[in-house]
Amino acid sequence: METVLLRSDGTLCEAGRPITCDPLEMLGRAVELDGGYRLRSFFRLLLTYPDLVRLSPFLPGFVEKYPGWPEKSPVPFGLDFLRLDKTVEMIGHPGPPRLEIYASLHGISGCEMLEIKSHPVETLLDAPLALGACLHKVFGDRFEDMAFMTVFCLFEFIEAISWQLTFHGSPMECALRR
Repeated sequence: METVLLRSDGTLCEAGRPITCDPLEMLGRAVELDGGYRLRSFFRLLLTYPDLVRLSPFLPGFVEKYPGWPEKSPVPFGLDFLRLDKTVEMIGHPGPPRLEIYASLHGISGCEMLEIKSHPVETLLDAPLALGACLHKVFGDRFEDMAFMTVFCLFEFIEAISWQLTFHGSPMECALRR
């Protein structure tokens, strides 16, 4: 599979050179992340290639807010980095058996996965971002020993992060109370 390098400055590179063609032509390529890639780099990518913003109805709002966010943001305490994982889940009840494949963005602290929805997006901008593995769930049970190397294409990468970020910053009125 052909690859595209996502540089931390927001540029897409192929064979060591920034791409000059339509970035939409790169959507099926496997993604590699440059050293030092952060969530902020993701937003720089969208500013550098505005056509990519059209891939998700959620991205225009984030891109509009981005210039108002801090230029430097300390990583939340206890968060080592962000990781994008794929999950293959076998589901058998209720209903007919099915297989679902989806991506999730998590915080990582040591070897532990953390939920990051409670953090506003602008507080996560300088958290390092890594590509993770393909995890497996069978009928609700996660098998930690069944983590496999996987590939994210550029489209999956953009769509997964934009989807996950939509769960951040919900108004307090929408928060569930215990």
